[in-house]
Amino acid sequence: MRRHWFFDFDGTLCNTEADIKDAWRAAIRGLGRECPRFERVYRTGPTLDQVTYELFDDATPELVERIRELFGPAYDMSGFPNTRPYPWIPGWLASLRLQGCSLYVATNKRWRPLAALREKLGWQTLFDGWYAFDMYDGERLSKAELLGRAMRERGIGPSDAVMVGDTAGDVKAGRAAGMMTIGCTWGYGNVDELEGADEIYDKGRFLQEGR
Repeated sequence: MRRHWFFDFDGTLCNTEADIKDAWRAAIRGLGRECPRFERVYRTGPTLDQVTYELFDDATPELVERIRELFGPAYDMSGFPNTRPYPWIPGWLASLRLQGCSLYVATNKRWRPLAALREKLGWQTLFDGWYAFDMYDGERLSKAELLGRAMRERGIGPSDAVMVGDTAGDVKAGRAAGMMTIGCTWGYGNVDELEGADEIYDKGRFLQEGR
């Protein structure tokens, strides 16, 4: 049993898609332009930059920045009415705690909404650390860099750490950081994307155990 467990947030701990999509729709309206393929192409999980380039053939760094300016307030002020933990998550986290594990969140989510969601969910003391890609004085860290920074700060060796996530990016980041990786099929990726993970978890694993 590895002692230090790092969890992605969106699609791993919580179903956040409805609130994120609503904020994207608001951002697109704010641009004053149409995006006919939004409902077909949009994916929760990749970064805002990646999604912008997938949605708009004429995407530029300037368009990415404009969407960022519009998306942030729309999401941060939404109150996150549709965001919920997946039903098996509380029991899983409690089980890891009983086994003496430390728990952390490591996410591409911005710090401001992450902190607000921590309060909304009552998770202030559930995790030992919270790590967002933009929390270090304006630096924009990749998830692999974020994991490496978190482990160095806490004196954690990668051989004693696990990264749990629902997308290929989570698996790649964990492997790049030298950690064990667990892919979750209930989120926003798919089994094919999770190839390369050391283990694959399905929700049935927890439902059958009554967690």
